[in-house]
Amino acid sequence: MIDAVFIWNENPPWWEGLVALFCFVAIMGLQLVHSFPQLLPGLHRYRYATWSLQAVLAYAPIALFGSAWSGMTEFLTASSVLVFPAVIGWPLYGAGVLTCWALYSGRDTSTVLYNVLEGALIPLTIIGLSRMSDMIVKLHRSRAELSRLAVAGERLRFARDLHDVLGYSLSAVSLKCELAYRLFADAPAKAQEELGDVLRTSRKALADVRSVSRGYREMSLSGEAHAAVSMLSAAGIRTSLTFDGGELPGAVDTVLATVLREGLTNMLRHSKAEQCEIRAERRDGTAVLSLANDGIGRSRLPKGGADGGLTALDSRVQELGGTLAHGSDGQGWYRLEAVVPLPARAEQESGAGRPVAPEASDADQPMLPGRGLGHPDMVPRAAAAMTFTVLVGYFLAYSVIAMSYRPPLGKAVAIELCMFATLVLQLAISFQWRFAWSARQARLLRHGALAGLLLLQCVPWSFFGPSWLGLPGFVAGAVLLTLPTAVAWPLIVAITAATEVALYQAGNAPWDIIYEGFYTVMCALVVFGLSRMAQLASELHWSRTEIARLAVTTERLRFARDLHDLLGFSLSAITLKCELVRRLAQTKPVQAQAELTEVLQIARQALADVRTVAEGRQRMSLTAEAESATAMLAGVGIRATVDTDCGELPGEVETVLATMLREGLTNMLRHSKAAHCEITAERTAAGVRLTLVNDGVDGCAAPGLDSKVNGGSGIGNLTTRVNAVNGRLEAGARPDGRFELKAEVELLAAAA
Repeated sequence: MIDAVFIWNENPPWWEGLVALFCFVAIMGLQLVHSFPQLLPGLHRYRYATWSLQAVLAYAPIALFGSAWSGMTEFLTASSVLVFPAVIGWPLYGAGVLTCWALYSGRDTSTVLYNVLEGALIPLTIIGLSRMSDMIVKLHRSRAELSRLAVAGERLRFARDLHDVLGYSLSAVSLKCELAYRLFADAPAKAQEELGDVLRTSRKALADVRSVSRGYREMSLSGEAHAAVSMLSAAGIRTSLTFDGGELPGAVDTVLATVLREGLTNMLRHSKAEQCEIRAERRDGTAVLSLANDGIGRSRLPKGGADGGLTALDSRVQELGGTLAHGSDGQGWYRLEAVVPLPARAEQESGAGRPVAPEASDADQPMLPGRGLGHPDMVPRAAAAMTFTVLVGYFLAYSVIAMSYRPPLGKAVAIELCMFATLVLQLAISFQWRFAWSARQARLLRHGALAGLLLLQCVPWSFFGPSWLGLPGFVAGAVLLTLPTAVAWPLIVAITAATEVALYQAGNAPWDIIYEGFYTVMCALVVFGLSRMAQLASELHWSRTEIARLAVTTERLRFARDLHDLLGFSLSAITLKCELVRRLAQTKPVQAQAELTEVLQIARQALADVRTVAEGRQRMSLTAEAESATAMLAGVGIRATVDTDCGELPGEVETVLATMLREGLTNMLRHSKAAHCEITAERTAAGVRLTLVNDGVDGCAAPGLDSKVNGGSGIGNLTTRVNAVNGRLEAGARPDGRFELKAEVELLAAAA
C-alpha cells in the first residue's frame, strides 16, 4: 500500500493502474500462502511453483513502473527464505537486496542507501512475523504433548510404588485366604492363624495406602521431621532432632522429606531401634539430611528388603545432583545421609533472609523431552534476535533519512546520539520482560522510557530544525506497547500528524510526506507485533515446564484420591470380613467359608484397582457398587435399604457417584456404629441425587470426616470429585438424628 503512492505519482493510464492493482492483490495472496502455509495446505505442496509465479509478478511490472514497483520485489525476497531451504533461501535473500541496489543505482547516495536498507529490512520483518507466528503455534501445540508425556512418566512411578508397596500385600492376602479356606475342614486352628496373618497384612496395607496417598501430596522436610519426633516418641524410641536447614527450594525440600519418611519407614519395619537421631543442616552450599538409629545390631532386615525403596530414593536424589549413602558407621549405628546441592540463587536469597520459591530449581520440574539437548531456549532467543535486528534496521533507515539533509558534522553527531538514545529506550520497552522486574518496576520502566521517547522526539526539533525527523515509528510503537488502546491510537494519530507537519516544513514533496505518514504507522505496527510476539514466544517456551509440572501435580492429586477412595474401601472391607470370619469359624464354619470367599473376591478386585489407579482408566458402576455394598453390609450385620434405579448416567458422573458410595460406606464402617443404612439414587429436575443415610450419627461426627475442598482425605476428596462434575456435596447430621451424605449433580452441565 505504501509503494502504491509512488505508482500513483507516476499518473499511469487507467489500464496500467488495473494491472498494478491485479498484480498487487496476487502478490499479497501468494505472500500469505508462503508466510502461513497452514491457511491453504494444498497449495503449500506447490510452493516452488507459487514462488515462481510471485517472481514473475514482482519483476515483470518493473517494465511499466520502473523503480516505483521495487517494493514488490521485497515480498519475493522474503518468500525466498520462507519457501526454500536455508542454503538456497538466504543467498536468494542477498540477491533480492542487490536487486534493490541495482534499481536505484545512479541516484544520490542517501536514496540508494535508504532503499537498500529497506530492501533488507522489510523482507526480514516479513520473515520474522511469519516464522515467529509458526513457532508460537508449534509451541502452543507442543504443550499438550509435553504434559501428556510428563503425566505418563509420573504414572510409571505410580505403578512402581503401587507394586512395591501394595502388590505384595494384596497377593499375600489372596494366597492366605485361599489357604485358610482349604484348612477350615481339617485344621481349623491353623486356619485361624492364617486369618490372623491376613488381618495383620490388610491393616498394614491400609496404612501403606494412606502413606503412599500422603506421599503424593506436598511434603515439607520441617513438617516431616517434627511429625517424626511425635511418632517415634509414641513408639517408645528416644529421638533427638537438630533442624537448621532453613527455607529450601521446593524440589530439595520434597526429596529430603521423602528420604526422611522412607528412612523412618524402613527403621520401623526392619529394626528394633531404641534411639534415633535426625539432623538437617546446610553445609558448604548443600542441604544435608542425616538419619541414624541404634537398631543395626538387632536388625531383622530381610535380604533386599529395603533396597527397592532406597534405590528409588537414590535416583531421585541423583536427579538433583546429590548423593545418598547408607550403612553401618562401625559403631553399631545405621546411618542414612542425603546430600543435595543448593542452587546459587537459593543460597543467595536464603542468606538475605528471604524465602526461596519452589521455582528456584529446575529439578522440581518434570523431565521433558528435549530438555538439556543442545539449545533448550533456541525459540525465545531466535525471536529476540529477529526483533532486535529489525529495530536496529529501522534505526539505520531513519538515520539515513536524517543524514540526507546533510547537517554539519557536529549537528550530525548530536542527531545520531539522540536517535541512538531513542533506540536504547525502545529496546528497553520491547525487552523489559527479559529482566526480573516486579510488576511495579516493569510498569515504571515502560512509562519512564515512553516519556523519554516523547521528549527525544519533540525537544531536538528546537535545536536541529527541519533536519530532525527522529524515530516517530518507534514512539508510536512504544505507545501501543505501553498505553491502553483507547489512549494509544489518538496519540499515534497526533504523532503521525506532527511528523507530517515537520516534513512539510522541511520542504519535502507531497508524495514523500504521504509515504512517511504510512511508514510511521507501519513501523509502529511492526514494532508492536514483533515485541509482543517475542515476549509471547518466550513466555510459551518457559511455561511449557510449568504446565507439565502442574499436569503432574494434578495427576498426583488424582492418584492420591483414587488410591484412598478405591483401595481404602477394599482393605477396610477385607479387615472387617476377616474379623467376622474369625468369630464365625467355630460356630458357623459354612458361613465363615462363604465370607472368606467374598474376601478373596475383594482382594482380587483390589489388585485390579491397583492397576486401574496407576493407568488412570477407572470406570465404576453405581449399580455394581450398590450390590456389593448390600452384600457387605449384610455380612457385618447392618440392615440396608437400597434403591439406585436412576437410569443410565454419563460415565464420569457414574464413576464419581460410585466412588462417593464406596467412600461413604467406608467412613460409616470406620467412624460409626450404625445398625441401619439407606442408599438412594434418584433423578431430579436438574440431574441426579445420591443419598446415604445411617443411624450412627454420633460416630460419623468424628473429626476424620473433613468436608473441606481439597481436604486431606475422605469427604474432602469426594467434595473435589463432585465439584469437578458440576455437583454439590453435603454431609452432616439431620434433624431426625441420623447422618446424611448427599450429592446432587446437574447432568446437562456435567455432560457439557
